[in-house]
Amino acid sequence: MSPKLYGKAVGIVLLLIGVVGFIQNPLMGMDLSKRHSVVHLATGALLAALGFGSASSSLTKNVVLLFGLVYTALGVAGFFMSPMVPGLRIYYPDTMVNVIHCVVGLAGLGAALMGKAA
Repeated sequence: MSPKLYGKAVGIVLLLIGVVGFIQNPLMGMDLSKRHSVVHLATGALLAALGFGSASSSLTKNVVLLFGLVYTALGVAGFFMSPMVPGLRIYYPDTMVNVIHCVVGLAGLGAALMGKAA
């Protein structure tokens, strides 16, 4: 999968999840905060803009790589951190949220490191 295709696919999904998170919460059994939905909207918009836009392949690849690192780290940290960071709600005791963050992050790493540049 190319970084541009990843940006298109994951960007659209995150935008949809962000919008639905404001309308229906909990979402599929996962209690997502409004901040979490805003992050989904922001990261989805960024990825979609890179995927559908005319950004250079190297910029898209680097952003997808960074996105993959951050989302994977958040997912892994969610399994090991105990209390939430007050006011930030970074940690989610919901295992499914952590698994999804890991899967989306690892897919981003794969797209950036092994995908085709175009």
